[in-house]
This record gives sequence, structure tokens and C-alpha cells, in this order.
Amino acid sequence: MKLKQLLLLAVLLITSCLLTFSLFAQPTTAGLICHFKLDGNTTKIGPANVTATAVSTTYTTNNANAANRALQFGGNLNSYIDFVDNGNLDFAGTNNFTVSFSFFFNGSTTSGLIDNCLNYGGWGVWLWSTVAGTWNLQFNYKNNSVGSAAATNFAIGSWHHVAAVRNNGTISLYIDGAFRLSATEGTTAPTYPINMQAGAMCYGSFSPPRYNPFGGKIDEIRVYNRALSAAEIIVLAPFSLPLKMGDFTAVKKSTGIQLDWETLSEENTSHFDVERSTDGIHFSYIGKVNAAGNSSDKLAYTFTDVNPASGTNFYRLKMADLDGTSSLSRVIAVKSGINLLTIELFPNPANEVLQVQIPAVKKETVSLFITDALGKSLYNRSIQLTEGNNVMSIPVQQLPKGHYYLVVNNKEGRQSKAFVKQ
Repeated sequence: MKLKQLLLLAVLLITSCLLTFSLFAQPTTAGLICHFKLDGNTTKIGPANVTATAVSTTYTTNNANAANRALQFGGNLNSYIDFVDNGNLDFAGTNNFTVSFSFFFNGSTTSGLIDNCLNYGGWGVWLWSTVAGTWNLQFNYKNNSVGSAAATNFAIGSWHHVAAVRNNGTISLYIDGAFRLSATEGTTAPTYPINMQAGAMCYGSFSPPRYNPFGGKIDEIRVYNRALSAAEIIVLAPFSLPLKMGDFTAVKKSTGIQLDWETLSEENTSHFDVERSTDGIHFSYIGKVNAAGNSSDKLAYTFTDVNPASGTNFYRLKMADLDGTSSLSRVIAVKSGINLLTIELFPNPANEVLQVQIPAVKKETVSLFITDALGKSLYNRSIQLTEGNNVMSIPVQQLPKGHYYLVVNNKEGRQSKAFVKQ
């Protein structure tokens, strides 16, 4: 084969690879019923009969700093988008759906992002702050919401992507392409007496029918009439977390409380600020651990709190990037003054997360179960314990309200502890 033919073949192969990558990297259109790019207008893409009108807003830069590619809201009740959806976005019954969009928020007010009659059992996504200095996302459907300061927090002053998914009775939140938290939807049958709006939360008895206005930016609103997979949501996110967290655990030792965590990947990560609280609300800095910076491998970190407070200590990590932005890890709690011979559970009753503290006199692998009152196993996993008090958090938000047992089996026998799911 001649050199010219070889070069032509190489160009064709490279072009084919690039086209294949481009095709796989495009956001899915399967089930997409409307898409508002907000590129200087509110033109809709998609088959659903939906229109949008932007009121007292301005077009601004998006996450790539491109002009006129996102919508800026004024932070008042007269700055919003009004949607006329003709029932196309009024999900009810067993309808699965996904709502996806990007937003920029600087922490000014508790705010509504997109509200389609959440006060009437419909769906909506909004910002919340129950812990001073921490903002998190909430997703409501059928009058129950998913979201918490520990699980769905985000860094203010930067762009984030959110996907809210309803899938067969479970509502879930993804932030920047990463799954954060799930819960069981509510039981209220949705009604949709007023228009869907973005930039505020809505209620028909108010005049105008809005409250909690949003002072920030929104971009790329998509609504699907099906539940997207985690892989599809990752493609939708125009940016991803520079750091992906793995396990975050604690062990009580004679030298103090040892915190261990791992990262699954890092990009331009600077360091971890370790923060402690005695009430789970007000946190203070107790130490710093430098990060690797960039890595696609799993990395392990450790820090020992040599002077823990008496009673319960709450810990979280503030993960700082080289560009000055930061995000918060989930919170983990350790009771420092308990008897090391018994399993401890808290809070009890539990709502979203059950903190489990298991003592161990040596390194060993144990089996952990959650059973109902009749002994039926609802959750199980194997856990590697180290000498001292081992702490882990178990999500329980999907358990029905009632009485349960946490059971730990090892070679020496079986221990159980009762708890209540609220």
C-alpha cells in the first residue's frame, strides 16, 4: 500500500473514532419532551406542547463564560420564567420522569429553582439551608422531599448540574453527575392548578403566586418522561466534580478519633479541611490534610483528632480545589465516651441515616444485617473492622416507618440492637 493511501486510511480511522466518541458523548434524546437551551431566548426543543416566557430577566454567561447562554434572575418575585405546559409536564400516578438543569448560586437567599405545583403534590427543586453556612438541594414530589445538608450540599459561587429523578416510587438527586441521595416519594395525589415557574417557589394563594425568589443563573432545562440512568445523567452534566469521594469512616483509638477517607478520583484538588462539631450544626476547623491534586486512582487519607470533645463528635471534610472553590463531605458522628463493649446506634429513632458504632478488639471481617420485626433481612453487607471503635453510616430513608434490628455476626457470635425508623 502506498504512503498516500496509508495516510488517507489513518485520517479516516481517526475521523471515525472522533465521530464515535462524539456520538456517545451526546446527551440522550430518548424520552426528552422539552429542552430550553436559554441561549438568548426561550425557544423550546422537543415534541411536548410547552411554551416559556422570561419575565424581568437578563441573558448572561454560562459555565463556559459564553455570553447570552444562560438566564440571570433578579432575586425578586417579579423575575421568573412562566411555563405553559398544557399538562405535558404534570406528572402523576406511576409516571417516571427526570428534570435536568444547571444553576449558579452565590448564597443570597433560600430560593426556588423550578416549581411545578410542589405545594399541591407536584414536583419541584429548590435550595435550602438548615445548617449555618451550608446550602443543599431538595427535590419534592407528592409532598415528600429528598435532600439534606450532609448529602446534597454544594459549593456556592460556582456552576452545578442537578438531575431530579422519579423512578417507580423513589425520588433521587444527582449533583454534577454524581448520585447523592434517594427517598420514597410522598402519598399525595398531585394536582396542577397553576403554571410551572422557574426562579421562585409558587403558591396560588399569594399575589403574585410566588415566594422565595432566586437570585442566580439557570441554564439548559430538560424534562424527560422517563427515569434516566446514572450513565445518562453523567453525560448531561456539562461539568463534573473535581473530586469524587469514596468511604468516610472513623475509629475510636487510644490516641483519639481516627478519621479515614478515600477519593476515587481527583482533579486540581488542593487539600482537606477537617471540621468538628458537638451539635451537628456549628462546625469549626481542627486540621488540614494535603491532597494529591490529580489522580484517577483510589487514594486513602487519614487524620486523628487527638482532643475529641466528650459525648458525640460530628466530623465533616471541606474539600478545597486549587481554584479556590470547595465542597463539603457528608457528616459522620462518633460517641467518644461510650462503653467499648456494646454496639451503639444513633440517632434512634432514625430518619435518613443511621450511624453505627461497632467496637472491635482486633482486626476482623463481620457481617452486618438490618432485619424487620419478623426477622426478614432487608439489608446486608460485609465490613472490615479495625481495632477500636468503628463508625459507619447506613442510609435508611427507604425503609418504611417501624421497628428494626441491626445485627452483627462474627466468629464469636451475634449481637443485635433495636432501632426505630421515623
